[in-house]
Amino acid sequence: MMEVAKLLGNSSDRPLDLIRLAREGVDKGAMLQVQEYLGLSQKELAQLLHLTPRTLQRMQDDDKLPSAASGQLLELARVYSQATEALGTNTLARQWLRQPLTALDGNNPLQLLDTPVGIQWVKTVLGRLTYGVYS
Repeated sequence: MMEVAKLLGNSSDRPLDLIRLAREGVDKGAMLQVQEYLGLSQKELAQLLHLTPRTLQRMQDDDKLPSAASGQLLELARVYSQATEALGTNTLARQWLRQPLTALDGNNPLQLLDTPVGIQWVKTVLGRLTYGVYS
């Protein structure tokens, strides 16, 4: 599985280290790396982080995301990591995130990743996919 810490440019995947990272704020470079891995436009990323595209555009290289947006980015990285593990490649994970799924009532996973309930639902479907419940 692709480590979440690696996606975020952090040295550890330990839960307390990731909590600290979310509280202190993820830096712009790590945010851009997650955006690239997931194949998101700036507008899509802004929507998922509950920020405006303009806020993301104004970020300086040494700026950090607010705690809530950092926590959301952490969850996006975790979903992507789980999708990559379940599907085998980064490309398939990116495609899967944009594909409407019957298991998600016709929504594509990316549409649901802006809320905690949606994130959990997508993670549940990925878990079932991993164990062969959904194909």
